[in-house]
Amino acid sequence: MKPLSPFLSDSQGRMTTLHPKDLHPLYQSVTYEEAIAIANLGAQVYEATKAGLFDLWNAGQTAEEVVKADLLRREGGQSMLDSLKKQLAAGEAAVARAAALQASIDEQVGQRVLEVLDTHRKDFELAKMAETAEMRERLAAAKAREEMTHLLKESHVVMKEKIAILETRLAEQLVANTKSSHAIGKAGEATVLELLNTAVIPTLPYASVKDMTAVGHAADFHLSVMLETGTKAKILIDSKKYKRRVNTTEIEKLFADVDADEEAHAGLMISIESHIFTMKQFQIARTPLQKPVLFISFCDVTDELRKDLTIWAVRILIDILSQKTSDDKESMLTNIEAFLKEMDEVVIELDGGIRGITKSLEGIKSTRDGIIRKLVNFRAGKPVETEIQTALLEGCGHITRSGAKCGKKCASGIAFCKTHVKKTEITHVE
Repeated sequence: MKPLSPFLSDSQGRMTTLHPKDLHPLYQSVTYEEAIAIANLGAQVYEATKAGLFDLWNAGQTAEEVVKADLLRREGGQSMLDSLKKQLAAGEAAVARAAALQASIDEQVGQRVLEVLDTHRKDFELAKMAETAEMRERLAAAKAREEMTHLLKESHVVMKEKIAILETRLAEQLVANTKSSHAIGKAGEATVLELLNTAVIPTLPYASVKDMTAVGHAADFHLSVMLETGTKAKILIDSKKYKRRVNTTEIEKLFADVDADEEAHAGLMISIESHIFTMKQFQIARTPLQKPVLFISFCDVTDELRKDLTIWAVRILIDILSQKTSDDKESMLTNIEAFLKEMDEVVIELDGGIRGITKSLEGIKSTRDGIIRKLVNFRAGKPVETEIQTALLEGCGHITRSGAKCGKKCASGIAFCKTHVKKTEITHVE
């Protein structure tokens, strides 16, 4: 059995231990749980019978015991009062200490609260300052954007006005260019039409020309001629008056116009002021339907020669179209191409000869200038090999008092005019 050892206080208030031997012997023979149950039951019985037992005990006391009990109660009460006074004094001291501690705590808390509030206030003020600075920056940026937007709007309005002016000028220029190009084209067409009427038609019997400049995809003129076989043939003629070379687009356009016209047998392109791109002078090409097209250029050609070239080009086409079979036509075209190739080679040789002659002339001129230089130097009393200035060709090289060159015509073989050459001789004698 587990022994009972609760801590109790005796009549003097001292702590003491309850031993099992001080209890009823019954506790020695029961279990721990039974002992607890007996103690609890005894406590309930004691609580219920405490007053009666006290009265019974008080009634059984003697007078001496009553006096002792009363004395003990007074001593116990006094002791209790002393103890309570000590406890009250200690409590008051504790309360004072607690009050002082609370005051110190309150003071520290208040100071801490003030510090925290001051920190928060500073942080708040800094945050507000930052927000204020940010707001100012935003306002400044917004104001700058507003000013920039205003400037952009003004610039946009000015730019729109300038664009409108430029568009108007561009439209006027386009109209002027169109009119100019149209006028130039009309002038070229008039030139070719005049050549056809004044040079070709009078030399070819039963020939006629039709102006088709107002009709699209039909070339500029339709020339009807009589072949050697006695049949009629139509030649489509296209005139170009470009400052630049006639491009391949115009060539392909003429090919398409010739092939699209079932009555057309051949084509002729005449460029009045420029060469034709990819085409040599007098070159004959073939359309996709194998119709011959002749190309000639009037660049650097006199007006009289233009008539001869036009008549020659039309006669060549008539000769080609007069061949009875396609083989004959192909043979003639081959011969013409071979002839033109030979002519090109002759022209190249002539150009080489001209370049050689030009170089020889330059050498002769240089020799002549050298002889003149030697004569001038000899007459001026200088070494004959001394280089002279170009005054011999540009005029008298004498420098006047004003610092300018005389510039008058030089005397024969002399770098000075007749007036200044005498002064030069006198100066040399001196």
